[in-house]
This record gives sequence, C-alpha cells and structure tokens, in this order.
Amino acid sequence: MARFLASLLFVALLAQNALAGPLLVAAGAGYKKLVDEAATAYEAKTGQKVELLYGNMGQIFGQLKGGGGIDIILGDKSYLSASGVEFDSYVEIGQGHLVVAYAKGVALSAPQDIAKPEIKKLAMPDPAKAIYGKAASEYLEKSGLADKVKDKLLVVGTVPQVTAYLVSGEVDAGFINVTDAKGVADKIGGMVLVDQSLYSPIRIVAGILKETKEKPEVKAFAAFLASEDAKKLAAAHGL
Repeated sequence: MARFLASLLFVALLAQNALAGPLLVAAGAGYKKLVDEAATAYEAKTGQKVELLYGNMGQIFGQLKGGGGIDIILGDKSYLSASGVEFDSYVEIGQGHLVVAYAKGVALSAPQDIAKPEIKKLAMPDPAKAIYGKAASEYLEKSGLADKVKDKLLVVGTVPQVTAYLVSGEVDAGFINVTDAKGVADKIGGMVLVDQSLYSPIRIVAGILKETKEKPEVKAFAAFLASEDAKKLAAAHGL
C-alpha cells in the first residue's frame, strides 16, 4: 500500500511539475555516480531538468549560505541535522559503508593491513568536511591504528579525490565509500569493508530545505527519490 501511495503521489506531482522552474540538487561528491543516474532517470521519466552540484559538505553549505539557490541536499543525516540549516524533512536513501580501497598491484585482506610497511601512502577525505573522512578518523582511533599510519596519511578534500589517487596509483590505499569503489572496480585492485561498529552509522538521506519545500519541482523529485525505482538504484550502488 505504501508503494502504491508513493507512486500515486509521484504521478500526481508530474502534472504540477510541468510548469516548474529549474531544480538544483547538491550531494556529497562520493555519491556523484548515484545522483547522476537518479537525475538521468528522473529526467527521462518527467522531462524535467535537474541541475547538480557536488563537493564536500563544507563546500555545499558554504554555497548555500552564500545564496547558492540549492533546493535539496543529499548527504549523511547526522551531518545535515547538525549543520544549522533548516530542513523540513528527509527522504531515506540508504546506509553508507566505509571501505579501504587499494590500488592495482596492492593486496589487502583486511582494513588493518594499512599499517603494513608495504603500504607507503594512505589517503582519506577531510574529517572536518566529509562524512567518510570523519568515519575513517573514528575507525583509525577506535582500532588503534591512528599512530601507526599517521606518517603515511594524506588528507584530501573529497572521496572522489581519494579515488582519483587510487586509480592513478599515487597512493597505495585509501578510505572511500562502497558506492565510489563500485564505480571504479575495474580501475583499482579491490576493497575491504571496515567494521561498522568502529565508526558512527552513516544514514544517507535527501534533505528537503524548509524554504524550498513548497516548490512543485522539489515535491516531485522527493517523491521520485522515495519510489521503488530510486530505491533499486540506490541498492545497486551499495546503499
């Protein structure tokens, strides 16, 4: 019944959305592939264009507070809730997972292998601005690995930056999310999941801003994100 009602809501909003203006959706850079595909599917279904903005949450909130015209923000719920930005509601997307990915020519059997001497360069996103950087920092502290890897650690801005270093072979291993790792599976050596008990849960949501909640294009896209098609897409990306 819930799926049926969600479908009815989505269809009802399509007609209202036909005369809507542009929609700007911002997302953590680690979910670019997922959000790109969701926007493409939505545009194919509705004919409505979705403008997209990616970065770490510090960059996104900086643009929002500077009058960036953002309508919806996709990211970790705890981060969004603590941002000071007023959200009306959240659409659940899925559970985020931290992994240690490694470059081609490198072999890791467990996350703690990053402390081995053959791992000379280890990258992670900025813990102050990226949720997977925060998760990686928590993992390093709780696992007792922080002091063992501090001299090989490279902190960068976003998950995709870590991924780019892995693909190019500039680092041996790096902390990213499973979604980004799946997207470059043929360009890296592999990945190992990090024990979820060693970092705070990551709930990926789409936050609907209070000031934009009544816009028909926002309502329509939020309804799409709650649909079965969107949930299948998220699951395919590891959420």
